[in-house]
Amino acid sequence: GLIHRKECLMARISKQLSDEEIKEVRVNPPYLMNTFQAAAFVSKSVKVMREWMQDKDFPVLRGNSPNSEKSVLRDELIAWMSANGRSFR
Repeated sequence: GLIHRKECLMARISKQLSDEEIKEVRVNPPYLMNTFQAAAFVSKSVKVMREWMQDKDFPVLRGNSPNSEKSVLRDELIAWMSANGRSFR
């Protein structure tokens, strides 16, 4: 189990954005963002973004499999945040 867990951790770490990518997302946010991009865009942790994505009203887009990447449309994220009184950046 240890080797598998280490591989999972490595895979997860590799998905994190570099400082350059974070700056780019904040300056020029893509229309469709994954969890990491969305967290960087609103200056929140990935953990907070994942918690928000559990909210029944959050406009999350899911792939077909349970483990698929979750994403959100930029404009819907902004609308959800303002509707829910969340600070934006």
